[in-house]
Amino acid sequence: MLDADSVLDMIGNSTRRKILTILSKEPMYFNQLSKQIGIGQQAILRHMRSLEESGLISSYVEKSDLGAPDRRYYKLKSEFSLTVSMSQDVFGINNQSITESRCNESRKFYKQFDSTPNDTSPALVHMQSSLVDIDKEISGLEFRLSDLKALRQLTLKQLHQLGRETFEGYLERRVLYDIIEQQGRMQKQNEKEEIVRGTKSSRRIVQEIAKSLNENEYVIKETIAKIRRKLEGNTAEILLSKLS
Repeated sequence: MLDADSVLDMIGNSTRRKILTILSKEPMYFNQLSKQIGIGQQAILRHMRSLEESGLISSYVEKSDLGAPDRRYYKLKSEFSLTVSMSQDVFGINNQSITESRCNESRKFYKQFDSTPNDTSPALVHMQSSLVDIDKEISGLEFRLSDLKALRQLTLKQLHQLGRETFEGYLERRVLYDIIEQQGRMQKQNEKEEIVRGTKSSRRIVQEIAKSLNENEYVIKETIAKIRRKLEGNTAEILLSKLS
């Protein structure tokens, strides 16, 4: 999966976004793209070079049947979903690969896909119907996801308010927020089985908090000790047990 910073840098340019949109329909050679977008071939080539170096597109050569020079075609290479979330208490970038898992919730749509007719006319009608059904399902899931994100924002707002009321030091609050949020963040970033099973070492957790906050590990350990002294026994045990 491509680095989110690289992707954001590439799609920050409107011409490159147009190129990616066009190539999402079918591969093209550069002078076709130049004509569709309405800019010079040299400019298009510069954009294509940048997109190819970033890993967003790839190219291949196709021989001409009419004795003309071979043509280099470009096509999209990567499959992922990049989501930027920003609100009063949240800023995050989630970079997720698009993979076919055929989970139970999607089974009926895959069954519909697998039953696509072979003949062109009925196949087109079938695909149109399938896309309508899939888009409806995505729309419903996006609505629920938006609602859950709003709920997460409300919860973080409560957390930050409680943090400001209870902890005077900015670093103490940041470390506390990091400890509370880290389990969900680590799972979301898919740091494999050891996090899911809860077997990650306390030292590694401290290292990651230090890296996240750009602080020395010793300072983070001292801050965690201060947080522990301010929390009631059971609360400290629940929140800080993995850091013992």
